[in-house]
Order: sequence, then C-alpha cells, then structure tokens
Amino acid sequence: MADILRQRGIEAEEEIMEFLRPSLLNLNSPFAFREMARAIERLELARAQEEKILIYGDYDVDGVTSTALLYKVLTDLGFKAVAYIPSRMDEGYGLHKDAITKALQANVKVMITVDCGITAVEEVEYARSQGIDIILTDHHEPPDSLPQAYAILNPKVKDSGYPFRDLAGVGVAFKLAQALLERLEEGKSGAYAVLEILDLAALGTIADLVPLTHENRIIVAYGLRQMENTIHLGLRTLLEECGLWGKPLKAGQIAFMVAPRINAAGRMDSARAGLELLLTGHEERAVELARFLSRENTLRQDTEKEIFAEAVEILEKNPMPRVIVLSGKNWHHGVIGIVASRLVERYYRPVFLIAEEEEIGKGSARGIGGYHVLDELKAQAELLEKFGGHSQAAGFSLKLETIPLLREALNQAALHLPEEMFYERIRVDQCVPLEVLDASLLHDLEHLAPFGFGNPSPVLAGRDYPLYMADTVGKDHAHLKCMFGPQGEWEGIAFRKGEELANILGSATVDVAFGLDWNTFRGAQSIQLMIKDIQPQASWQEEHDRFLAGQEIALGQEETAASGLYPQELEIMDWRSKNREEWSKTLESRGDSVALWDFTGISPQGPDADHRAPWAVVIGVPPSWQRVADMIRQVRNSGGQGVILAESQIDPLVLKERTGYLAREDLVQMYRVLYDLAIKNNPFTWVAEEIPLWQAQAGLKIFEELNLFRCLRYSSDTIHIEWIPAQKKLDLEGALRFRGAKSRWEEAMAFKEEYCTMPWPEFKKRLGRY
Repeated sequence: MADILRQRGIEAEEEIMEFLRPSLLNLNSPFAFREMARAIERLELARAQEEKILIYGDYDVDGVTSTALLYKVLTDLGFKAVAYIPSRMDEGYGLHKDAITKALQANVKVMITVDCGITAVEEVEYARSQGIDIILTDHHEPPDSLPQAYAILNPKVKDSGYPFRDLAGVGVAFKLAQALLERLEEGKSGAYAVLEILDLAALGTIADLVPLTHENRIIVAYGLRQMENTIHLGLRTLLEECGLWGKPLKAGQIAFMVAPRINAAGRMDSARAGLELLLTGHEERAVELARFLSRENTLRQDTEKEIFAEAVEILEKNPMPRVIVLSGKNWHHGVIGIVASRLVERYYRPVFLIAEEEEIGKGSARGIGGYHVLDELKAQAELLEKFGGHSQAAGFSLKLETIPLLREALNQAALHLPEEMFYERIRVDQCVPLEVLDASLLHDLEHLAPFGFGNPSPVLAGRDYPLYMADTVGKDHAHLKCMFGPQGEWEGIAFRKGEELANILGSATVDVAFGLDWNTFRGAQSIQLMIKDIQPQASWQEEHDRFLAGQEIALGQEETAASGLYPQELEIMDWRSKNREEWSKTLESRGDSVALWDFTGISPQGPDADHRAPWAVVIGVPPSWQRVADMIRQVRNSGGQGVILAESQIDPLVLKERTGYLAREDLVQMYRVLYDLAIKNNPFTWVAEEIPLWQAQAGLKIFEELNLFRCLRYSSDTIHIEWIPAQKKLDLEGALRFRGAKSRWEEAMAFKEEYCTMPWPEFKKRLGRY
C-alpha cells in the first residue's frame, strides 16, 4: 500500500493522511477565485431587484448536473432563475446568439454559463451589447483572448486565483453555489447545505473524467456518501432504476450505470429529460423520466454497436493506419465519441470518427498515451470549421470534402512518432504471488478509493499463475472466465476478451494483469480477479524510477561540485546554551556577517537564496537530524565558513502546532463545547473564537473521521455543523489523524530533548551519520 501511494506521488505522512481520510474542511474557499466576489455582488443585486437569471448549460452529464445544482440553490435562495440546455442535434455545443436573443425576449438580465462559454467571445460581446451580464463558469482550456464577461470563473484561466485547476464544470458551479451559501445564508441553516449538493457535484465530476485527486477526491468521496441518502427525488429514482438504491455506492457504478442514462438523452436528442429528472419533485414523473432515460440508453447502446461493427469492418479490410480517421453517412454524431473510445480500446490507435450530415461532418476524437488530440487538431486548424476539447478527447467539425485531407495530414504527422507509442502497455502497481490474494488485501486496497481518472484502481500482476481452467462465457461467448491455483481456488473474469481463449489453452501457467473486486453470488462474497491481460508468457518491462534517479544524480553532482570548490571542513560551534543576548553580542564583537536559520516558529525560516555569509546561525529546534544535516550541507555548498548552533529553545505550543497535535484533554474539552451547543440546537453554528483556528480544524477533522458530525457549510472560522451523537465510547485511537499527530508529537519531543541536551561529542557523531 505504501509503495502504491509512493508511485502516485503521495509520500509525506500528512499527505498520506489527507489522501486516505479526505475532509470537507480541506475544500478550498470559493472566494479564492479572483472574480468570485464580483460575481456574488452581481447576483445579490439581481435578487434584490428581482431580475431574471438564466442558467445556460451543456447537454452532457457535467453540464446537466451543473445546471440542476445551480438552479436548485438559486431558486431556494429566492432568485428568479430559469434553466436552459441547448439541443445537441439542433444547436450544438456552447453559447449561441439565438439563445441570447430568446433570453432578451424573456427579459433575462443575467446569464450564468455552466460547463461552457470560455471560447464564446462574440456571443458574450453580443449579450453585453444587449444589456445582459454574463457570469461565465467553465473548466475548459481558455483561448488566447477571453470573452469580456461580467465575471469569469475558470480555474484554467491565467491568474484565476484558484489553487486547483482540475475541477469539472460542475465543480466550478459548486464553488459558485458554495460562495452563495456562505454570503447569503450566513448565520442561517439554509435550505441547502454544502453537503446536500455534493451528490450532484460528484455525479458530474465522475462522468467528466477529471482527475479524482485533491479537491475532486473530496467532492466525490463525500458526494457518494451523500448520494446514498440523497434529498433529490430524481437522483434517488434513477438509482432505483439502476438497482443501486440502498447499497454502498462506488464511483465505477456511477460512471457505468447512472451517468450513461443521463448522457443518453443528450446524445440521442435533447438532455432536457435528464435535467427535468434531477429537478422534479413529483414521484410519478420521476419514475416515468427514469424509465425513459433507460430506454434511451438502450437505444444509444444499439446505435453504438451498429456503428462500431461498421467501423471494424472497414478497418479490417485494409492495413491498420497509425491514426484511424473514419466517417459514415448514417452515423449518429451523439454517440460516435463512445464508439471512438471502444475503437481505441480494441486497436490502441488515436481515433477520429466523423458523422456526415449534408455538407458538414461532425467529429469526435479520442487519444492514446502521449498523443494529444487537441494539439493535433490545432495543427490542422485550416482544414476545420470548429474544434475544442482536451488532450485525450475533442470535438470538431469540417466540410465533407476535407475529410480525406484530414486523414492524410494526421497520418503524415504521426510518422515521426515512435513505433512503441502504438503498443499498449499496462502499468502494474505491484507484482504479487497468487497466495496473497485474499479479502484482507482487497479491504486494504479499497482505502485508496474513490477510483477513476487520475486515481485508477490498483493493477496487480503475477507471473506463472497455475491455470486450472479457462472457458468463454456470456452472450456470444464474449467474455473469458479463468480459474487459477492448483485446485482452481481463485476465479477471474476478462470482459470482452473471449478471443484470448485460444492463446492460453494448453498453458499450464500464465502471466496475468488484473484488478481485484468482490464477487457476490447467492449471498456469498468472495474476491475475483478482474483480468486486464492474460498471456502464456508476457513481455515485462521494468519501469525506471526517473524521479529518484534524477534526484540521486543531482545529489551526486552537488556533492562533487561542493567537495571540489570547498574542500575544507566546516567549523561547527556549540552555543546551544547561549541566550539571544549572549550570542548576538559575541557575533557583534567579531564583526562577522551571518545568515540566520530560524527554527523557533511553526514554519522554519532560512536565509534568502542569494544571501551568502561566512557564518550561519541556527536558533530554535529544527524538525529532525536530517534537516540539520541538510542545512549544514547547504551552508557548505554555498561557500560558508561555519555553523553556529545557538539558543536551542522552542515553545511546546509551537511544537504542537508544527506537528498538528491535540492532546486527549484538548479534544475532550472541544467535544464538550460542541456537544453543549448541539443539545441546545442541532444543526448549529460554531465560531471558533476561544481556540486557535489550527486547533479547531485539527479537532474537527478528527471528529469528522470518527463520524461525530457532518460539516454542512463553513467559511474561515465559522462552521455549520450537524452533530451525530456517539453510539459508543469515544475511541480517539480509532482516528488515523489522532494517531499520526500523536506519533509526530512524540518524535518531535524526543528529538527536541536530544538536540537540546545531547553532549557535544555525541552530537557531532550523530551528525556524521547524515
């Protein structure tokens, strides 16, 4: 587990803690957006003057959930709001002048775009000229020239102010809703709490394939929990239609069962049925719409199968190109993106599919690792009418006569790419013996969830697994089922890999790459290998850890350079017992300039990089022996003459804050304060005035981990809480955060004692180890 986390760039103990225990208290302030305050001020004015606000969305799940989320919050906060989603077939993606004209006729004064608008320079200018203020919320890559909107909320815009750039469109809409709730519902319980709209934010975030890391991980982790008890009738009805209501939910279930049903309506015709479902308050209508979306999804699947079969037939008649560019007259442009993804999965080539409609072709592109489809489209911009998207998925349109030119140009451009780019590699997190695969391991791996883009489910692999049995199963024998082990003790399934049976028949052992999941059959639960690849003998390639190798090389070069330029040993002086007055007078009398390393505070402060002095003075207590050694090495490499260790004192309270540690008695006292408030009124608002903010946040995170409260809404030091009475005696040791902080505190105190009191000969000997 630790190694898998390390491979994903999560190594420091506190980083691991926040990853394994995501907290709502780590959500960024929505007012980090530089233009958020301006957007909220305009909306406050609109509410005061009873102006009509139009929420203008997009027809995919991200756009539909963004629209529904903002509409619910705005209407419940007393705004006059209406929602609009353009038709994929009739209007296409993005903001349109015709829609702005209709908004004018309906006396709309403010438009909020969600999941679109960042490229709508002309349309925004038209709206502005007609007296409509546009608040633009989007997450797509911005063009060089931005629309002159009233306010732009997009984390990818330069100088947006927002610290996390990978929000989905619904994530940006959620931040606007969060700001509205903070500003307009301050001191009130509010019709909607932040937590109660996180399920819609999670649905759109999962569907849009943004990285499930950092803030997205928090949104999805808490959104899935909220979804299990959603207050939104339409979402609950859709979960019932999928057979998921009343069950623990996973991101994969939402991605493959729930999201496609909402997407289906927008792909086949209009997304308005999906929006109406998420907004309706009538049970009969919700059931009717959920069933309609299921039928649309079935129709979408049938249409995809037809186009996929036709594409495969065309491809397998000719030599396989490096870049697949295909078009068809009867292809539905709403589903060709999914077909393109399936073709990538089958052939591992970049795919550009085009639906021919009269004189224009509407296309969808999907990429492979190392192939940036949007950049490739930009390089062929003169052949295209419109295009936009991301590195691995894009949309475009072009005239039919230019399709052969695009095919030739993309394939010519791909000739310079390395051949190995077009061979799929499966990145394995860990190689494991068959014997370690058990329920305990799967429980451990589940702590890394929610899984999705940017945080994939761990891939395990094994060499020479005994193959007890293999056969095809399912309709048309499409899937491969295997039993592994001397007696077939471990079961595996490979979906859509039935054709692999011929490759492994007769093999006594096989190499397998797989994920682990639960198999529930007739009430019995066991583990199952979800096979990604299986071969009699796979081709293995060791991945060199470039980060560590580069670090080692850099350190080695640094050491060589340092020893060559400054071969002399540093003089290290022990003034730990001297107070500030003593050592400052001594240095003053010597006339030496010094570089100060201050370890007395929460965050250690070193001298400026360009500040060079013969002597470095260290005050306070550094975090560790390693940090002392690193500092001494840095002084030596900059040509320093010596290091003076002076005034080795630190306030224990500072050390507590540095390690994030709250003692048991601190937490008990805080618990009593919150409990007394909850008895009087639950939910309630707590303003952390009597204790430092870091203590309030650290304590709340521990209580949150112990499931003692739900954070409904918060801003800086004001937190809106729903208290959950403890069902058993409070066990602080059950909280990972408490145990981790306690361990850091104990280590820090032990180091402080050594650093401050260790005899000098032993002190120098200890430094020699580093």
